Amino acid sequence: LKVLAALPPSLRDAPARTGQRFHLDVPGWFRETAPPPALAELARAVWRDRMVELRYRRGDREVTRTLAPYGLVLKNGVWYLVGRIGDAWRTYRVDRVVDVEVGAAGFDRDEGFDLGAYWREQAGAFLRELLRERVTVRLGPAGLRTLRHLVDAPFVYTEAVDAAGPPDEQGRLVLRLPVESIDVAYNQLLALGPEVEVLAPPRLRARFAEAARRAAALYTDPPPDGQR
Repeated sequence: LKVLAALPPSLRDAPARTGQRFHLDVPGWFRETAPPPALAELARAVWRDRMVELRYRRGDREVTRTLAPYGLVLKNGVWYLVGRIGDAWRTYRVDRVVDVEVGAAGFDRDEGFDLGAYWREQAGAFLRELLRERVTVRLGPAGLRTLRHLVDAPFVYTEAVDAAGPPDEQGRLVLRLPVESIDVAYNQLLALGPEVEVLAPPRLRARFAEAARRAAALYTDPPPDGQR
């Protein structure tokens, strides 16, 4: 409201005119759009410059962090919190925040901090930090074309293909992919069906072997009467 009041009369209807003409629908068609439970509390803390204590899920354990919440970023339908702990900047996925406690104490915001510039600089490094696991797969041309749309970032696909050796006699490449976790890799690669063979790690290969057995069992016999 203060910003609108400060605008010259010719520009005061600009937000309404923009809203009539442009709409940013960030999440994909099939992504769950419900906001994370901790988002509202974190947004209030960001707006009021209040310190927060987070309980955050990292892998199979929880950690606690006290930080100054500087901003929230929505990236491809996923919310991230940018905060400061001492002199260090940290980024957290909001959907992994188990609990948040907004403190009574405020913090002195660094007015020179540019959230957009920070995100642009750190997004790539942050994603690389998230991709801590490695999986090895063999894919044919059809699998390669689909994989491009399944990986977490374009550099994952590009770097993996560049580092791969020559294709085998069937035109398949062996790629070593960075992934966030084995569970995430399973869900992503399962979409490739028979176009991918998981070579490593053994526990992921075993999960795919079991999925293949279950799928094959579904098609061993004709469908039940009335379902054809």
